[in-house]
Amino acid sequence: MPLYSSDTLSNAVGGKEGSGLDASPMPEDSFTPKAEAAGAWCYLFVHYTKVELIRSKLNQKFNTFVHRSVTFKRVKGRIKKEVRPTISGLIFVQGNAREVEALLRSLSPALHLASDCTTGAVAQIADSVMQAFIQLSQFEPARIRFMPHALGYYATGHPLVRVTSGLLAGFEGYQVRISRDKCLVTSVGGMTVAIGGVCKETFENVEAYVNLRRSQQEDTADAAGQTPTQEAIGRNFFRPQNQMDLLALSGALAPWVEQAEHHAREGRYPEAAKVALILLDEVGRRLRPCWHDPRVGSFKDLDALCRRAASVLAALAASGRLTPEQHERLARERRALIQRHPFMAAFAAQGEENAPRDGQVGRNC
Repeated sequence: MPLYSSDTLSNAVGGKEGSGLDASPMPEDSFTPKAEAAGAWCYLFVHYTKVELIRSKLNQKFNTFVHRSVTFKRVKGRIKKEVRPTISGLIFVQGNAREVEALLRSLSPALHLASDCTTGAVAQIADSVMQAFIQLSQFEPARIRFMPHALGYYATGHPLVRVTSGLLAGFEGYQVRISRDKCLVTSVGGMTVAIGGVCKETFENVEAYVNLRRSQQEDTADAAGQTPTQEAIGRNFFRPQNQMDLLALSGALAPWVEQAEHHAREGRYPEAAKVALILLDEVGRRLRPCWHDPRVGSFKDLDALCRRAASVLAALAASGRLTPEQHERLARERRALIQRHPFMAAFAAQGEENAPRDGQVGRNC
């Protein structure tokens, strides 16, 4: 994908009217917070005629949010302003996923929360991320567009960055120019979103930071006999000494986890397994000496990435899409991985818990 992209909005966003977005605040009823609600967000898709009814039921117990866009249309010689949902039928809900699911089932057996296509678990969005998304949606809706491809699609040729200032501080994604607008392409609950107008924010180039830290250390890893994928993943490692190093490592390795998940969704199961296995093996080989060292910092983000990679492997094993030979090889390599790096046994167990059943791997969202 070239740096100057001509990508349009997803078909779900609404066609030609998307070019008439206004930067005025959204209507007040687009988000009415409840003080007692807390925790992560999830989302569901319903028929557009049922949005307000279902949302009113959810609002009795949970926070809800509907992303809206302002469009202008010429009607009988006059300009008419319309406020409508950006993606038809999309409702965000804040609350415990099981409690939300229980309420939805009481309304209709057909209602259910959206799932992560890779793990089969309910897709969730951290509250800190969602609050920034809501604020931006309410006051500068024209900056947000929902993209038609998975986040990994935008990795090639675009720098991975972390925003360090402004409303989006802490967001990670790829810096992509779309329709002459510098955008941050990131993931919100598994949905790819491009946030425009990010020129004023301060960015930290993750790749440049990793290269700097590697240049300051002597890389003693033996690259002899490694495959191109092993070498490519291995170039993201250095010996972390503080929390900033750990954040940079997490950012550098995240695209590889996303690549494994993308391969699984597209049905390229051997490629997905290869990337996930290599990533976990490299983490175990290079970071085992410091994994439990509190002086380095919190490994929470790296732990989450490893669990996502392990979930890909567990999902593949449970999918029923592998040949008997592929299934046996995958099981053997997973056992060998745990034998080489015992502290990764917890990741494998987590992956088994999150594994989808009945061949859900690779299905369309």
